[in-house]
Amino acid sequence: MIENVNVLTYNKSDVILFNSHAEDENVILSNLYDKCVIDYDGEIFHSSEQLFFWLLLEGNEKGRKRILNCETAKKANASGKYYLRKDKWDDTNPEVQKKEVQALRIAIGEKMRCCSEFRNIVLGTNKKIVEYAWWGDDLYGCVDEDNNLKYNQREGYVVGKNVCGRLLSEIRDESKDEN
Repeated sequence: MIENVNVLTYNKSDVILFNSHAEDENVILSNLYDKCVIDYDGEIFHSSEQLFFWLLLEGNEKGRKRILNCETAKKANASGKYYLRKDKWDDTNPEVQKKEVQALRIAIGEKMRCCSEFRNIVLGTNKKIVEYAWWGDDLYGCVDEDNNLKYNQREGYVVGKNVCGRLLSEIRDESKDEN
């Protein structure tokens, strides 16, 4: 699934860049932003990251319980990865990748439904949304085309599959169409 997603190049000045290290309001777009309350399936989550791993751990009640007890998105990320490794999660398998994208779509959609701050930022723009993954993740985000411009939020281009940013943009566009 993910292998069929085209790599795209984005001009930094033409898009909304975000990640968990952002020092502006766009930090809320990150899955690691943990100040939203997401009510899903009778459970309360404080980040889309926490919900994402909870969804992936379907059938692993011990792992799910551990995810629910995590106080931060970073702890949920670490616990989720730990339990997925124990379950021998193969993220190179197309079926597993499909499940990851579906879980991420649900998590972002629920964040959109439950978190008005997030929803206002996402609906407040028509620009493409790009996860600026200067640390090297060109699958879920994008990396600098020119390493000399790394960390520069305004100049140059980023390149990658930008799965997370694309999902955010898709969910935004669907929400606008519904209204």
